[in-house]
Amino acid sequence: MSEAHDLDRRSQRTRKAIFEAFTRLMFARRYSAIRTTDLIEAAGVGRSTFYEHFRNKDDVLVWAIDPVFEPLADAGAGRASVPRLMFVLDHLWERRALARVMFEPPLGPKLQRKLAGMIEARLVTAVPDGVPPALIATACAASQLAMLRLWLTGEVACEPSTLARQLAATGV
Repeated sequence: MSEAHDLDRRSQRTRKAIFEAFTRLMFARRYSAIRTTDLIEAAGVGRSTFYEHFRNKDDVLVWAIDPVFEPLADAGAGRASVPRLMFVLDHLWERRALARVMFEPPLGPKLQRKLAGMIEARLVTAVPDGVPPALIATACAASQLAMLRLWLTGEVACEPSTLARQLAATGV
């Protein structure tokens, strides 16, 4: 086995340990009460090791959100799967107290940029000539996250199936 392969596996184990610690802490206390030092201790990694992978707890959340954002990004690019969106909605609803953190500063703008980047990467051939993909991707991400925020906070009541269809319709 090569040294590079060993490093990659070690990196994956480290990220997994950090993610699992992050998840445990998120269920144990409010996001704002979690300190980076708590995360480092709970993951059982060294401080310098943590900082090789992430700058802070916000970076961990932005990295960990990929599985939730994948179906949203697909929808934004016009390749929606309503069943996958329903799975995401169920996941977020079950964790709505935690999910609301996604919309608060400083995370809200970071997560919107992340989702917009994921959508933009899928839009390479799907945008009209002359329209910057970043413009469409950012508008789509903002729309999707606004709908999720309104639904999760209870500001707007909506059946999950209706919301899933609407999220699916946000694509190009």
